[in-house]
Amino acid sequence: MDRTERERQAAQRRYLGWGLAFEPTMPGVDLARDIVFDDGPNGRTWALVEGTGNVAQSLAVALTTLRGSNVFDATFGFDGLNALAEQIEPNLIREQVRIGIITLLDRDPRVRKIVDVNLDDGRLGAGRADDASAAALRASRTLQVQVQFETITDDRLSVRLGELPSV
Repeated sequence: MDRTERERQAAQRRYLGWGLAFEPTMPGVDLARDIVFDDGPNGRTWALVEGTGNVAQSLAVALTTLRGSNVFDATFGFDGLNALAEQIEPNLIREQVRIGIITLLDRDPRVRKIVDVNLDDGRLGAGRADDASAAALRASRTLQVQVQFETITDDRLSVRLGELPSV
């Protein structure tokens, strides 16, 4: 690893942060997460995630946390879940969810610019090569959330934040 790569990684750790690594308890269903442990020379330690991995993990956790449910930070979380409980037009619900995601990304100081927010429920793109997966997605009534953004360290990330119940 050359000097510029080490400096870039140090800048990512400094500006994008680090934290404990969490894994979904049920892969494919992002309802709960658990701490990950590493085996080190001095026994088991907590696994850490840093840089762009930390940003992606933080956003995935925030997306599956109802805004206001954290007693230590009432502004943390995703407000779009309330839109799913309202009985309005499905297209309006999708747009409220999209606005909730954009608001979530906009509140994170590590995100410089939002490039794209993609909500896929399998309804669009008929004739795709993976029609079976699109049909399965429609039947499961979930939205797959994929976002692209630029961080303050000039990294461009494309992150699958998880799945939300659809309408």
